[in-house]
Formats: sequence, structure tokens, C-alpha cells
Amino acid sequence: METGDHSKNGAKPKSHMSRKSKYQFKMEYIKKIMTVIGLITITSLLLGSVTKFSEDGGNENILTMRVVESTSTRGNILIIDENGKSETIELKPLSKEDSMGKVTGTLNDIANRGYKLVSTVGTALETTSMSYSFQTTYIFVKKQN
Repeated sequence: METGDHSKNGAKPKSHMSRKSKYQFKMEYIKKIMTVIGLITITSLLLGSVTKFSEDGGNENILTMRVVESTSTRGNILIIDENGKSETIELKPLSKEDSMGKVTGTLNDIANRGYKLVSTVGTALETTSMSYSFQTTYIFVKKQN
């Protein structure tokens, strides 16, 4: 038998590189636990939001407002109320007009109609190397009297 040959029963020699250290094992375990905790937290928050909408037995009306803005093309504000009625407001490209004034004015108009903002989600996309597009969705709730 040659020196270093451990194949008496076909077993491969153990390599220190293939074995994980206790530290690596603990870190992987901690990462898995943190991932599970994060998923549970996100799920709880989402379920809490859904529950909030339905606590009053459906006595709320939902209004959705989506704002699409672009640095190179015209954008718009699309509003759909609880009855399905839609309204569209045109916006100029961001580089030519401060559309924030129109967006803020529209948000104030909706609030003055008795709606309360409950959720906002936004995204930004690079459409070309020098052009960007932004989309923001606003969810409003109005209690029925």
C-alpha cells in the first residue's frame, strides 16, 4: 500500500477543503433563520393591510390613482373610483414641466372628496440610456356613511 492511499475499502481521502467549518455552518444556519423571519414579517404586514381593508365589513370605497411620468415622453394620471369611473390627466415630459404640481393638486382634490391615502407603491425604469420612466400607484379609501 502506498503512502497516503486510504482506499482500503474504496473510501476517498477526507479533504479539509470539502468540509465546512463550524463557523460556516453556523452562518448558513443563521442566514436561513433570518430569511424565514423576514418572510414571516413581510407576510404578517401584508395580511395586516388586507385585514385593515375588510375590518368594517366592506364599508369602504376604494379609489386608485396611477401616475406615469417619463423624461422623454408624455405621462398621465389615471384615476379609477369605486364605481369604475375613470379620469385621465395628461402630463408633459418631466424635463419640460414640473409635473409634481399637477400630481400634488390631484392628490389634494382626492383628499378633499373624503378619501384617505392608505398605500403608495412606486417604480423607476431606465427606458434608454438617457430616458427614465416612473410609475406610482396610490390607493385611497373612503368610508361609506
